[in-house]
Amino acid sequence: MPLRTLLALIVAVLSVGCSSIIIRLSAAPALVLAFHRMAITAALLAVPVLLRERAALRRLTRRDWLLLTGSAFALALHFWAWIESLRFTTVASSTVLVTANPFIVLLLGYWLLGERTSRAGLAAMVVGVVGGILVGWGDFRVSGSALFGDLLAFLGAVTVSGYTVAGRLARQRMSATLYSTVVYTITAFFLWLFMLPQGIPLVPYPAREWALFAALAIIPTIFGHTLFNWALRWVSAATVSMATLGEPVIATILAWFLFREAPGWTTVVGGTLLLTGIGLFVRYGSPPQGSLEKMPPRTGPGFPPPAAL
Repeated sequence: MPLRTLLALIVAVLSVGCSSIIIRLSAAPALVLAFHRMAITAALLAVPVLLRERAALRRLTRRDWLLLTGSAFALALHFWAWIESLRFTTVASSTVLVTANPFIVLLLGYWLLGERTSRAGLAAMVVGVVGGILVGWGDFRVSGSALFGDLLAFLGAVTVSGYTVAGRLARQRMSATLYSTVVYTITAFFLWLFMLPQGIPLVPYPAREWALFAALAIIPTIFGHTLFNWALRWVSAATVSMATLGEPVIATILAWFLFREAPGWTTVVGGTLLLTGIGLFVRYGSPPQGSLEKMPPRTGPGFPPPAAL
């Protein structure tokens, strides 16, 4: 692996691991946090898109826009559910449960894309599900509200899986920068619609909150998810998926030091099983050759060169 790619993956893991910590420091409503995160990120990414990819933007078809809209709607639901879960449960439980999304992607990929996996992949999914049950059971023994937070976190895993499956299809026809900019923009719009019936104001907020909004956009989104997308040009999706397993570890360690939020034994054991299951699935249960994930990126008019974001 080239040194720059390895460094990019390390920075990305450290960045996404800070996401839940920044959210816990904010007093803003979950939908406001998610909206400003998406809006600020989209505004920053729109600059290179407008400078370099206006032609590709004009070539998007109706099918592309439907995929982008569906992906954005799933992402909006994911952010609402996951951020809201942090109000009720621990950082460790919420982050680890959301990391269960590869197992849901396995099922969606089988039903929607016809992808198969090996017996080892199915066994890995069972290990992960058992780990997720242990995490939820530990919180249930503490309080009912923590279990509600775990359910919200699991909903975040389901919705981000829909976002991932839609992205597999959409990313065959566009660069990561173009895809991210359009999806983030539409996601911000959906989040704004979610806020309207509740009368949640977008402004005003103190300077400290705006600093946290910007931190969410820059650290876990641009230096996290965007770097993962960048690395996919040089390493396999399985490698990037394995790298993302460091997110709950970073988040739990930071929560331990900053909030004195020491994980209980069920969270440690369940989280270990869940991460082990994900690691085994990525190693032994990834889709066979010929799946969408293995298809080479398209090139030609309207498509970015291999080195583009």
